[in-house]
Amino acid sequence: MPKRIDNITKAVLFLTVLLFSFSAVAQEKEAINWVTFDKAVVLAQKNKKPIIMDVYTQWCGPCKMMAKNTFNNPEIAKYINANFIAVKYDAENFDTLKFTLDVPDTLRDKKGKVIKVGTKKMPLKFFNPATKGTPRSPHNFAVSVLDGKLSYPSIVFLTDKIQRLDIVKGNHSPEQFEPIIKFIGSGAYTKTKYEDYMKTFKSTLK
Repeated sequence: MPKRIDNITKAVLFLTVLLFSFSAVAQEKEAINWVTFDKAVVLAQKNKKPIIMDVYTQWCGPCKMMAKNTFNNPEIAKYINANFIAVKYDAENFDTLKFTLDVPDTLRDKKGKVIKVGTKKMPLKFFNPATKGTPRSPHNFAVSVLDGKLSYPSIVFLTDKIQRLDIVKGNHSPEQFEPIIKFIGSGAYTKTKYEDYMKTFKSTLK
């Protein structure tokens, strides 16, 4: 093989390997776009997307395992970014949480007849009742969204109207979590039961 052609071949192979490496690095760095809950409320209502909320604590071992193994999985992260508004919520933080919901507002006459059906703004405020720094003190938003059953991690799914769909408790591997997020993210939950959905589900995880 002539030396010039040999050098060109080597250059092409080098560029191919380099481009593949860049692609692999980009895939590995796929990360979930976490936002605060108050921002998620606005984005969910605006973009008509459901919310996925990881309710965790700093001391929770299973929470750290799920963050590392499942939420860091590039395919899981990619699907969540495309189909959800994602929130990572520390159940024991001391920040005041304020947000506003659009709630149904039905106007009736004195006889109870519906005159107008619309919506109104409802401001909500949540806080941690304990003195700042108190260990293992749950924020009252976490208490509210988990119905007082504090277990970590708890993955809470909400509709774009901020109505709770489900709570999935405990650490889940990517293989266990994939059908759950796709059942909700695809809207299949509105048409079928999860057990029936799983009968035809096919994983796309590599």
